[in-house]
Amino acid sequence: MKYSDQLSGTLLNRKIAMLLVFLFTSFIWLAPGCTTDNGEHEPNTQVDYNNSENWVSLPSSTKSVDVFYVYPTVSANPSGSMDIADATERALAVGVFKAQASVFEPHANVFAPYYRQMSTKVDMSGGGLATDTKEFKQGAIDVSEAFAYYLENYNQGRPFIIAGHSQGTMALIELIKNRFGTDEELRSRLVAAYLIGYTVTDSDLMLAGLTAAQEADDVGIVITYNTQSVTSAGGPMLMPGAHCINPLNWRTDSTYADSTENLGAVFFNDETGELLREEPNYCGAQINLVTEALTTTIPEGEHLDIGNYSDGVYHRYDYAFWYRNLEKNAGDRIDAFFRKKRPIP
Repeated sequence: MKYSDQLSGTLLNRKIAMLLVFLFTSFIWLAPGCTTDNGEHEPNTQVDYNNSENWVSLPSSTKSVDVFYVYPTVSANPSGSMDIADATERALAVGVFKAQASVFEPHANVFAPYYRQMSTKVDMSGGGLATDTKEFKQGAIDVSEAFAYYLENYNQGRPFIIAGHSQGTMALIELIKNRFGTDEELRSRLVAAYLIGYTVTDSDLMLAGLTAAQEADDVGIVITYNTQSVTSAGGPMLMPGAHCINPLNWRTDSTYADSTENLGAVFFNDETGELLREEPNYCGAQINLVTEALTTTIPEGEHLDIGNYSDGVYHRYDYAFWYRNLEKNAGDRIDAFFRKKRPIP
């Protein structure tokens, strides 16, 4: 089944913000794509998800729960779309998969498709909005098609988590609005949606038939936040109406979680997936209830590469800072799902 005709429009400020995220992202985290002879991508050509080469991760299903993960912006392809047949771009997607999706691997079978995402080189010279481009729509359609193929061929009725970051989260927001709101059975199998690194609004949740997480073990909910320093003015991914939950204490109020509650920040080379270091008790976290940003103060003397974002925007560390807490929470929510949704007789 195709869902290309189901992609919904977004608000003007969201569209502009999306453009900024894609064009100024510092994640060069980079799917086989179809091109014409002159190198231009054909947005109406489907990716064959029956081909295992079109999956970043296609695991043996040894666990009782799955994860469907979508990687963030990795491509700087001059065509404006990621070439998922290109070895270099594929390697970048694998690298960031190791850096982020590995938080779920102790608890679940993690599936991840390559998709023809909008690259940082998309041609906007003609004006218009990023979400109106064929490049973004193509990537979002690929994610929907991959998810449909996963459900029909790999899921086998298991409960599942969906997870992403940045552009991956953007594509998943479209997915939940188009698929989940009208499918009660699908919602009933959702353990949680980790939609990190972009704004999730009440409107998004209403269309998806879901609610935002309120505590550490509620299920069938959406977990979302955007990380920045206490003094940061914020980045383009955080907009009015954003939901936020603190990944250290799993509260939605302004209760401060001290760094002692941080089980471990884990830093990777996002391009290669190489583990660089782990820092227990790295930093604390608090929600700013005015901006709904997740704020933190990193250790004195720490110098992090935040890319082209304004000072204190820790977008690229949305998984890294809270890695071990996210890892534990995924296991806790899976346990809660089976306890609440499928109680043992």
